[in-house]
This record gives sequence, C-alpha cells and structure tokens, in this order.
Amino acid sequence: MTIRLDRVDVELYRAEIQRPKNGEAELARRLGVAPEEVCRRRQRLTELRLLEQVDDETWVARSPHAAADALLGEEERQLERRRLGVAQRREALTALTADYLDARRLRSDAGQVEVLQGVETVRATLSELAALAATSVDSMAPGGAQSEHAIRAALPLDKELLGRGVALRSLFLDSARSHSATIRYLKDIHDAGAHVRTTSLLPTRILIYDRETAIVPLDAQNTARGAVVVRDLPLLNLLNHLFHLYWDQATPLDAARTRPVELSDLERTVLRLMAAGQLDEVISRHIGLSVRTTRRIISDLTRRLGAHSRFQAGVRAAERGWIA
Repeated sequence: MTIRLDRVDVELYRAEIQRPKNGEAELARRLGVAPEEVCRRRQRLTELRLLEQVDDETWVARSPHAAADALLGEEERQLERRRLGVAQRREALTALTADYLDARRLRSDAGQVEVLQGVETVRATLSELAALAATSVDSMAPGGAQSEHAIRAALPLDKELLGRGVALRSLFLDSARSHSATIRYLKDIHDAGAHVRTTSLLPTRILIYDRETAIVPLDAQNTARGAVVVRDLPLLNLLNHLFHLYWDQATPLDAARTRPVELSDLERTVLRLMAAGQLDEVISRHIGLSVRTTRRIISDLTRRLGAHSRFQAGVRAAERGWIA
C-alpha cells in the first residue's frame, strides 16, 4: 500500500494535534475545504492510524511512530518470518556446497574432457565456472560486433568477477572497435579493471578459468551445437599458450594507434587470407565483418595495388612487403 499525504491531510493532522475537539465547520474554514471533505480526510487519517475517534466530538492524534507500529507492525512481522524462512532454506541448500565441490572434483578426475550438448547446458556451466573462478578468466571472442543480448548478459557477470578481485583478460577483433555497443561494453569493463586488447584475427572462441579449466565450442561456426570443457593438463597448456600468443600480439584498448604503416592489421589479415585462396564468405567470418564490408575492403586493396585479379594482388602485396 502506497501512502501519500497532501497539504490538506498534513494541515488537518496538525490541527487535530493542537486541538482535539475541533468541529468540522471550524476545520473546514481553516483548511479551505467543504465540511464533507473534512469528514472524508478524518476517515482516511483514521485508517492510517494517525487519528483515533474518542467520541462524536473528539479526535486524538497519534504519533507517527505509534501509527506505523499499529498499521505496519503485523506486515513487518510477516516479512521477518518470511526472511527467516528464506535464510533457513538458503542455509539448507548451501550446506551441500562441500558435497558439490567434492563431486565436481571427482567428475573432473574421471573426465578430463567433457562434452556439453545444447545452449542451456553450456550457459549453466559457464555461470557455474564464473561463480567458482578465484584468480583469473581469460577470454577470446571472435566475431567482431557482439549482440546487445550477449552484452547485457556479460556486463554484470564481468563486473561481479572484477568486484571479487578476479583478473579479466579479454581479446576481441579489431572490428569490435567500430561497433558502438561493443566498444561501449569494452570501455565499461576496461574502466572497471579488465584488461582488454584487440587484434585482426582470432581462431576460435575460448574461455579459460583460473588456468585450470577451459571451454571451447564444438563447432566454431555454430556455437549452439555445444561446447567442450577441457581439464586435461596438456590440452590446457596448449590453450593457455594459444591465448598468450594472440594476447602478446594484440593492441591494448587504450593504446594510441600511431604506427605509420601503409596497411592496417585488418587489411594485412585480409590479404593473407586472399593469398591463401579463401573465399569472401570465409574471410568475413575470420575478421568478424559482413560479406559486403569484406568485399569493399578487398576491392579497395585490389585498387590500391593496381591489380586486376586476386592472384595479381597477392603478388604485388608480396613485392611491397605487405605480406610475407
């Protein structure tokens, strides 16, 4: 119940405090309202336990604290009983923590590589690993622009991890810098304490928790199929090494890009993929941009090289030292 008292209510309450035997006509004159309105207002203040009618002519004003106790006391007691009930149920559930962690350890020992089928299973496992993370979370996110839904889901989790003192290192494609929602998200987590870098090419999505558990997609082109949880030490070492290889070559989010080059990192990557014979659709997936934008980049590179074919563009790029 929302309680709103206007000026007339307050003035009536004050008048009843000052003089308990006010008549309706006198109060109506003082408040500038009709006598019927005084009667209605008195009834409302009585319902709020601010007034108590003693007899036909006497109304006693109660203190706000007494009124609150009378009106809300039972509701507060019910809330307290509910709070205690919730606390007891939470305690009963959290009492299983030791069993859960022990069972997780046994599962980890039994299966160093675990396949997760379906999006919901993957999401539940990611939430679980994030909640258990103690020291670090390293992530590699290809695809360039991130969806609004993904950003809304990730931002509070990232800030919660940072708030617990967990170190976050996040790798994104350079093209993410050109997407307003994504760059805003990257700046938000960077300002909150995360280390963020971008690079022109990333091989696949990777998440590594405490350097002890990693998650990679079953299919890099269709992450909805599921994922693989990796706890096997040799595989973990490989994934950690792969992350650091790309991390060391990436550009910090807040670094000034003043390197005088004829070619951007993104364009250099496109040229390498062209030289490898990749189709436009494949190149677009690698760099996280649309096919249309990718073709525009290819067309511009071909024009700048004065080439009439992809093969000729590759030869001239090599001659200029643009690609090795």
